[in-house]
Amino acid sequence: MAMNPMQRRARNSFLIGLLVATIIAAVVVMFLIKRINVLNENISALQKLQKDYLVASDNLESGQVVTFEGNFSTTKVQTTVDPTQVVSSDDFEFHDKNGEVIEKVDKDGNPLAKQMIMKIDVPAGTIVTKDMIEEYDDQTTDTDRIREFSMVSLPSQLKNGDYIDIRLSIPNGQDYIVLSKKRVLGTNATTIWLKLNELEIELMNSAIVENYTMTGSRLYALEYVEPGMQKDSTATYVASEATLALMATNPNIVEEVYTKYSNDIWNNLESRAKYIQPEVEKNKDNQSSLVSSGNASEEESIRAARQSYVDSLEGSGSVGYTEDNQ
Repeated sequence: MAMNPMQRRARNSFLIGLLVATIIAAVVVMFLIKRINVLNENISALQKLQKDYLVASDNLESGQVVTFEGNFSTTKVQTTVDPTQVVSSDDFEFHDKNGEVIEKVDKDGNPLAKQMIMKIDVPAGTIVTKDMIEEYDDQTTDTDRIREFSMVSLPSQLKNGDYIDIRLSIPNGQDYIVLSKKRVLGTNATTIWLKLNELEIELMNSAIVENYTMTGSRLYALEYVEPGMQKDSTATYVASEATLALMATNPNIVEEVYTKYSNDIWNNLESRAKYIQPEVEKNKDNQSSLVSSGNASEEESIRAARQSYVDSLEGSGSVGYTEDNQ
């Protein structure tokens, strides 16, 4: 049956439109295929960059003591960081001079875990590299004791885990470092708890007494800004003559510790004679009463803190005498 011109024109237009649509669709499909291939290549490249890395399992602060088991976890991370620069379990093991792993134990034979300290703040999920940590050199010795102080002026925002210097400021403007870079084990509004060795205890006793006897003096704590990166200060306070004599004969002071202190104080003996001793001598006649007053104030603060602590434990039966304690 012959088509009229109108039908032929309509058919030809339809065929042309179909052909154009087919061509456009083919071009679009080819473009999409090419884009998909590019995306797949990118995804493959990204997946190759994703490797198992050790990251901080929680927010870590500068100066915080960390352990491998307690503060790190393994996860897949996309990074170009050299894997050899990332901390590993090997960094938390003790090694001898030949690089062989060795095991250290405490006096009871229990294994000691190597602890490291953070140099900087690190958010959770961040890769931790070897240059962000260093060994925490604060192993407990036989003479270490936990000592509390309530006569030291504390920073308003001091918290557990902070690192401080204990300093003695005397009325003539001189300022001396008594203890250097001590970690705060505990603190409340008026009291701090520190781990000290025998020599450090003697130093603090001397500084406390002289703080009581020098009107206008101040024994205070000063925080480190970045304890993980800052080295400890050099102690500049020289103890009293009586304390130095006691140190020389105290069998509880480790010889190496005493030797180091003895070598350090020679540079400061003149400063003590010139600046500290004259201030101490000013109230020599009232020394006993001043020290007694200072001790009484300290005892009152400790008694109040102790009562608060006991009150918090009474309900649990952790304090007080019972037949079970016999």
